[in-house]
Amino acid sequence: MRYESIESKILEFKDRLDDYSRLLETVTAFANTQGGTIIIGIRDSDWLIVGLDRDDIERYSQELPLAIVDAVSPQIAVDLYEQHIGGKTCVTIRVFPGPQKPYFLKRVGYPLGVFIRFGAHNRVADTYAIEQFSQSRSGVRYEQQPCPEISYEDLSKDLLGNLFTDYDQSILIGAGYALAEVSGRTIPNVAGTLLFYPNHQKIIAESGITVSVYADDDKRYLIKKEDFSGGLIPMVEQVYAFIMSLLGSHYELDGLVKRPVAYDIPQTAIREALVNTVAHRAYDYEAPTRITLFPDRIEFLNPGTFYAPINPENLKEGLSRYRNPLISDALRKKGYMEKQGIGINLIITSCLEAGLGEPQFIELEHHVKLVMFRRQSSADYVSDAPEYPYDIPVMKRYFSAKGFFSSKEFAQYIGKSLSMAKKVLFDLQQQKVVEMVGKGPATKYRFIN
Repeated sequence: MRYESIESKILEFKDRLDDYSRLLETVTAFANTQGGTIIIGIRDSDWLIVGLDRDDIERYSQELPLAIVDAVSPQIAVDLYEQHIGGKTCVTIRVFPGPQKPYFLKRVGYPLGVFIRFGAHNRVADTYAIEQFSQSRSGVRYEQQPCPEISYEDLSKDLLGNLFTDYDQSILIGAGYALAEVSGRTIPNVAGTLLFYPNHQKIIAESGITVSVYADDDKRYLIKKEDFSGGLIPMVEQVYAFIMSLLGSHYELDGLVKRPVAYDIPQTAIREALVNTVAHRAYDYEAPTRITLFPDRIEFLNPGTFYAPINPENLKEGLSRYRNPLISDALRKKGYMEKQGIGINLIITSCLEAGLGEPQFIELEHHVKLVMFRRQSSADYVSDAPEYPYDIPVMKRYFSAKGFFSSKEFAQYIGKSLSMAKKVLFDLQQQKVVEMVGKGPATKYRFIN
């Protein structure tokens, strides 16, 4: 009989133990991450429940608590008990997330003996993880740290007005977005800088959002790329409008302008994904949030792993804990965040109700990736590179995003001479796929929707 779950960030199996070194690494990694459970008596290669005999049970019960105490610093306590699983007896070790992180193996020392859990594996903590432990022990979140490079006078009154009807230095301090120096100078913290300082990327590196659009799945044909910053509130609004303009599946005329009235992905899912991205990312990790649109999906790549107690196994349980409560509070006051703990379920249910595939939440080493799948139809675009005869949907996707284009731009795209490009364009006009606008040197083309 096989166990019903597989190894993960919070679960590991061992069939038997002749050497405790790997188990001690796992205990340390669990204590440094989100805690976890080790079951001895289940084979890790195929999750077959093999159980233990009485001698092994008694030996592990006596030796393992002492081995953990002797091997790990600071001292860590675990629960060890017998457990009957599938008609067999196993030994279960429950490791709790420790209050004195980081824990390390004494035989290796600090910091090389500090292990963290990543997926179903243990890894030596890197410099960024060590810095996170130090910050956590200080009791001050990164968003609360002061930014002495600027002061209250440098903040944008327009951005402050986005959140406050009336404001002054004391109100900003009282709301938690700034602090007063002994000299009387008011210094915004990281959250205040991100929300109210337009050039926040100069203070908090890579704190913006980059949106890229590709015509293929292999990132060979970039349609467009936009970088957004200028304060978190307008950044969210601008990115949302930009993404939704690209996800339209049906349009209607509003005067001379075509506006989307239906979308490849529900608006609710995009809104929740975007707001969660801004609220929960790790701003001390120097990498932008990257949002990438492909023909069949959209991906949100956000700096920072899942914030405890959330992990890939309990995503749908409605658990929530804010990494950046000050930023989250600002988004809530704007009406962009609903009640705590429902965002992930809203993303999942809105996509499923729209008949789309279930979104995927993938934890990477220093990022979380969210993948949402787009609505597919007979007019969808394929990802193959255009070769003659040219794949019209791919070209249409590329040039529709650009709007009008010249024959020279088309020649560069298909990698042919200008004369060949004009021949292809003429053929596409005969097929009623492309129309020509203007005459002479000013001639432009556009794809017909």
